[in-house]
Amino acid sequence: MQLKLEKSRQTRVILVRHGESTYNALGLYQGSSDESVLTDVGRSDARKTGSFLEGLAFDAMYASSLKRAQETAREILGVMAPQVDQSEIFVTDKLRETDMPAWQGLAFQYVRENFPLKYRFWKQSPHEFWMNPISQLDSLFLGEEGLEQSSDLCIYPVLSLYQRVQEFWQEVLPHYVGKTLLLVTHGGTNRALISTALGITPDRYHCIQQSNCGISLLNFADGSLESGQLEVMNLSSHVGEYLPKPQEGGRGLRLLLVTLNTTVEETQNLAELLKEISIEFSLSSVPSNSDEIADKILQYHPETLQFEVLREDYLEEWQTVINAKSTLNPDKMTTGLVMAKEQTIKYLICQAIGMNLEQIERLQVKQGTISCIQYPGSHHPPILQAMNISIDQNKFIFQPLASDNLSFFSEKLT
Repeated sequence: MQLKLEKSRQTRVILVRHGESTYNALGLYQGSSDESVLTDVGRSDARKTGSFLEGLAFDAMYASSLKRAQETAREILGVMAPQVDQSEIFVTDKLRETDMPAWQGLAFQYVRENFPLKYRFWKQSPHEFWMNPISQLDSLFLGEEGLEQSSDLCIYPVLSLYQRVQEFWQEVLPHYVGKTLLLVTHGGTNRALISTALGITPDRYHCIQQSNCGISLLNFADGSLESGQLEVMNLSSHVGEYLPKPQEGGRGLRLLLVTLNTTVEETQNLAELLKEISIEFSLSSVPSNSDEIADKILQYHPETLQFEVLREDYLEEWQTVINAKSTLNPDKMTTGLVMAKEQTIKYLICQAIGMNLEQIERLQVKQGTISCIQYPGSHHPPILQAMNISIDQNKFIFQPLASDNLSFFSEKLT
């Protein structure tokens, strides 16, 4: 009898944020403005990303319609697959950045100082935030009082972004069941792509960090959006950044989460990865070997305060304490190493990004890796900075794929 192997329906989607842009370097809001282009650093990092991904087989490459994303896509493709014609990159307007017409081109600090009410609204209620579709010059002229005047033409930046991204998934995923896609987009767009794949609502828009040229990986077990899983998020060691830069002024509490079941080799790798990171304390539970693992990981940190607790579920019980602690030193970042079970780490990530606990298995926390959550304080919800960071992080990206032939079917880059 002859056995027939069933072809895998798993679809893999690799997300890359564009490299550093001119507006990034100047600290300006970009939105969907197309005036921002890559800096020399951005181009260099894009090429490093291409080198990191070299050898990866993929079936199609999509890019946002904005210049900074297209430039990044070209640089990546030119290194990882120079034999592929760059006109084969598919461009779609649905992957453009969040529309922020009134703030595009304005400095972050200027917006905070001159539109405090609107800025607070943006940070605390992104899903309800609205904006008049006026230009940067009109914003400067009208001031906050003018911006607060609603009109029939007002837009909802985050809600419209999530709708666009949802439409992208619905149009594209059915064509690539069992294949691999590479998407080069933006920070806000990647947040929306990850959120819609995991069922996370738009009110948690600010809870997922995406660094320039950061790499994330989504798996769709049966090729459908409903089967989405997050395997890797915001890897950036290939551009010289093992831990993403803290957000919100670098304040509050940062937890580095490590699973208990790490091997000797993995433990040593984690020690090397964190060698130059300032770590103020560690938490581990007594009824396990977590204290031994913590000792080895902290071998370069003799000054770190190490605490042991009696209950294995201490982090779940202390969730409110963790949130409160982040307000103790509002002008300082405190970093702690936490040894915990895989399920506990998944629980903390779910709590941080507002994910339904019934969907907890859609988070693929890996052995021998670090996941990082920042708690900026009461003024801002927790931020998942990265998930499954490791020295050899490309092992999660390079896996057997369903197809190694490039196939394309959309609008081509011109």
